[in-house]
This record gives sequence, structure tokens and C-alpha cells, in this order.
Amino acid sequence: MRDWYNANFPSWKEDPETVIATDPSLIENSTEEETENDSDEEELITNPHAITLPEELSKRNIRPLVAYLRDPDNETGTRNCDRLRYPGPNDDDFPLVPGILHGSDPTANILSIDPSSKVLVKTPWFEIQRELDRYASGRNGSFENRVYALTIFPSEDAYVGYHKSVRQLNKDDTTYHLDEETMTVTEIPGAPPEVLPDRTPIVENVLVIPADLQLHPVAHAALCVNFIRYHAMKPIKIPIRTINEEESPAMKKGGFIAFVNTFVECLVEEGGVIPERIELECTGLRQKDVVRRERLIIPEGVTVHPRVKSDFLVGTVFGAKGVGADDEEEEGEEAKK
Repeated sequence: MRDWYNANFPSWKEDPETVIATDPSLIENSTEEETENDSDEEELITNPHAITLPEELSKRNIRPLVAYLRDPDNETGTRNCDRLRYPGPNDDDFPLVPGILHGSDPTANILSIDPSSKVLVKTPWFEIQRELDRYASGRNGSFENRVYALTIFPSEDAYVGYHKSVRQLNKDDTTYHLDEETMTVTEIPGAPPEVLPDRTPIVENVLVIPADLQLHPVAHAALCVNFIRYHAMKPIKIPIRTINEEESPAMKKGGFIAFVNTFVECLVEEGGVIPERIELECTGLRQKDVVRRERLIIPEGVTVHPRVKSDFLVGTVFGAKGVGADDEEEEGEEAKK
């Protein structure tokens, strides 16, 4: 690079003959204009149709979900459900995941034996995927062990414009056109924000637990998800998560817990906070120790279901090769002292 500059710009190391000095007043004016522009910045556009939960539900660690009614005549069966999941390129619809809302709720006088308690629903795919990305599913996930506030709208109100995020609404759609003859650039402003009519929900903030989640075997996209009604003191399985692993002689040297049960069935009182997890205290755990229920830290307002036995087995501590031998040597040295 140095040789290239020496060949093309021999005087690149010399000082310039004229120095363009900047007027200090111009700098002051520019800073003032920048501050004025910063103060005059427009506020972010928010989606007026976004679902906002009441404060009493948000405090209980409940998140919102949106679904739509499913037409029993034209949106049931394998082929019709496939059209919901994979709409054509010329369709106005967006991907929807079919499912059923069912289960009993004594607080609302709904019995599961009543056929009218089963409601056909379809949930936007991105609503489900957003929660799967956050909480995952399966043995180590908690999506199917959380409580959501489900709001159901009529089938004809299913439109993707109601689900736009703040980032999409504030995206600058301005384009620029260059005239090659005159070399002028023309600014073409983007389309104005779409004004959508207000919609009225059929059912609002029904507490549910996702169930029977089916995923695509390769793409891992949701194919079907049902919802079971939830009410206070209804059994719910809460995942178990370990804490204080560094205080365990076995786990801090590479040991681990081979879980037999990764969830524990609990009851949550009326108005109580539904915990994300039940913490497992790992302090003092050694290799081959059996971890049982007494090491679980149950938060306030939550009780373990009576059918969970007092000797409920969580798992067993195992370690890398040599961990147990090191512990035995340390114990032997302490005994000699």
C-alpha cells in the first residue's frame, strides 16, 4: 500500500499548501441544530390493536395470546387445516395453526362434558413461534407449562395488519429514483400507515395452558396446538431448575444431575404468581447422592400437589471420571488430620 501511494501520490507525506479552517460559529450552530432535531424527534408509532393485559394478570407472570375462531364447515379436516398452515402465494391469509380450546372451568360454570365447551380455534403461527423461541418445548422447555391469557376474535377478523410490531410500523419505506439523464434523485415517500377498523373479541383473557403441541419433524414449526382452560388451584407442572451448582463438590468438578423428573406438579393459589421454575438447591451435593423433594424451594403461594410423594425422586448426581476418587482422598486426608 505504501508503494502504491508513493507511485501515484508522491507528495502524500507533505503538508498541504492550504488549510481549510472551520469557523467555530458554524460548529456551534450545527450542534444547536442537532440538539433541536433530537428534541423534535417523533415518537415511535405503536400498534393500537395490540393486546394489553390487565395489571393483575401481568403481575402473575401471564402472557397474552391471540387466536381466531375456526369455521367448522370449511376449516376442519386434514386438507383444510393444511391450507391454514400453508396458505398459497396468492392467498390473503397468513399461516395459522389449528387447535381446540377445551377443558372445564368451575369459576365460569363450564364443564368439559358439555359439547359447547369445545371451541375450534386457529392461532397465528408467529404467535406460537414467538413463545417457542422464548421458552422452548419438550423435556427442557416450559411452553406447555405456562399460563396464557387467550383472546379470541371472529374468523373474518384474521388479518396480519393487526399483528404488526413497533419495528414494522416505524420502518422507513422511503425509496429513491435516480434519473440517469439529469442525474437527479427523486425521493418517493412510503405509503401512509394502514388504518384498520376496530375489532371486538368474542372471548377475552381466558386463562389457558398450551397442550398437545405437534411440531414438524424437520422444520420444527408448529402444526397443531390445543389449549386447556386454567383456573386457580388447578394442577400445573412447573419445570425444575438447579441453582448454586458451584457450591456442590461434585458439580463444580464436572458432575451433573441425571434427572428422573424435570417437572413437579403444583397448585397455585387464587391471585398468586405462577412461577417460571421451581429451584433445586445443589449446595453440598456429592457424587452418587440421590436428590429428592426436600431440596426443592417452593415459592410463596405455591404448594406441591398432594399426589406428589414425600420421597419424590428428582435425580441422581453423577460425575466425570475421577471426581468421586478425589472426594474420597480429601475425606481421607481430613480424617488423618
